[in-house]
Amino acid sequence: MKLITLPSIDSTNRYLKDLVHSEAVLPNYLTVFTPVQTAGVGQYGAKWQSEPNTNLTFSTLFIPKNLTIEKAFILNMLVPLAVVKVLKAQDIAGEIKIKWPNDIIIERKKVGGILIENIIQGQQIVKSVIGIGLNVNQRDFNGLPKASSLANITGRAFKIKKLLKEVMNALEEMLEGVSATSFEQVYEEYQEYLFQRGKVSAFRPKTGKDFMGIIRGVTPNGALIVATETEEIKQFQLKEVELLY
Repeated sequence: MKLITLPSIDSTNRYLKDLVHSEAVLPNYLTVFTPVQTAGVGQYGAKWQSEPNTNLTFSTLFIPKNLTIEKAFILNMLVPLAVVKVLKAQDIAGEIKIKWPNDIIIERKKVGGILIENIIQGQQIVKSVIGIGLNVNQRDFNGLPKASSLANITGRAFKIKKLLKEVMNALEEMLEGVSATSFEQVYEEYQEYLFQRGKVSAFRPKTGKDFMGIIRGVTPNGALIVATETEEIKQFQLKEVELLY
């Protein structure tokens, strides 16, 4: 891993994407880290708020070999699983889950988010910019009742750079051989951590009224499978429905 550390930047994903578009050759797992991210983004442009010098905010470049776009959601499963693996090694007592598509939840509080932006050529994913934000030592989440941090949950402080190295090691291990990995191989583990799977939950669709349903899983292309209160099985793509909890 080659590491670029910036004192401050609006978004590590934007910075790394600019590098990708301007440089002829960049090393696999080139990683951009900053302790002060001023305009981080989540899925579909949602703002990622991060207190300076307390959290882990970074982006890394993944250059797969022969990875087709049909397997894009495998990345969306492997990356949060890598983060979960690292968190489980920190002796965190709370239940760790992945909220579809790739938020990290501990004890029903959001502690992390992941944004994967793929560069496509033909039917191949040639590069992926993987952005990860993890609330580490931040204590105050005023106005964000569903957010928390590792420090708030465990009562202890963490070394951010150490966590960065551990997450990157886990990512490199998980993504090795991803092109030859099937959905079924990853899904068995992913669904174990899928937040609210098998439980009655409230949902808010992009259009229409709120409804109750039960998450049954996800499809190979990343759609959320929900059994509604009328026993109808529906599939929702990203941003078509919001899980209320």
